[in-house]
Amino acid sequence: MLRIRSALPIAALTVALVYAAPTTAQTIIDEWSSIKAPAAPELKPVTVDPKTTALLVMDLIKQLCNEKNRPRCVASIPKIETLLAEARAKGVMVVYSSIPGLGPNVPVPVVGDIIPAVAPKGDEPVVVSFVDKFILRDKDTGLEKMLKDKGITTVIAVGTAAHGAALYTSSAAALRGFNVIVPVDGISGDGQDPYIEQAVAYILTHAPVLSPKVTLTRIDMIKF
Repeated sequence: MLRIRSALPIAALTVALVYAAPTTAQTIIDEWSSIKAPAAPELKPVTVDPKTTALLVMDLIKQLCNEKNRPRCVASIPKIETLLAEARAKGVMVVYSSIPGLGPNVPVPVVGDIIPAVAPKGDEPVVVSFVDKFILRDKDTGLEKMLKDKGITTVIAVGTAAHGAALYTSSAAALRGFNVIVPVDGISGDGQDPYIEQAVAYILTHAPVLSPKVTLTRIDMIKF
């Protein structure tokens, strides 16, 4: 009995010391400055079947893609223009997107607001939504049916913003069973901040469920 009683203060002291000891960082914010960027994901060459592939050209409108707001978007236009020309020449389905108005003082962008160099031709469809082009609020935009009616199994996603339409639509497409190809020189973030695009590239290639369906590449590495 004496031994048990003498052990109790020692146990109490041990517990007190454990709880009084400095704790390690508990959140990503605590560790932020000590984290190093991982190695860059590998860019892979891809060859796609034009009959089962669609090119999604997302939100390349004047209100978003301009030198003031997204200079990296402006820099991506010539490469996307080249990709568009090659896709059309091979008969690839091309689908565009734009965004709805953001409030009473922000007019709804129209097809004419899409940058002329990469604007729709003929009867190429345009869906209107926010970051996920498959849904607008709680309504289906018809994009999934549009793709599946044409036998599409693979989509190539380009446009802006990288952390908006590119990330969310690519993810939504992968979750719907499509193979997704994302050329890093065809997506662009806000302003001069390259971290946005870096984060998106990492998420798309490491997210559970999604990453096996996503291939990160470059426009000149895509063959039809």
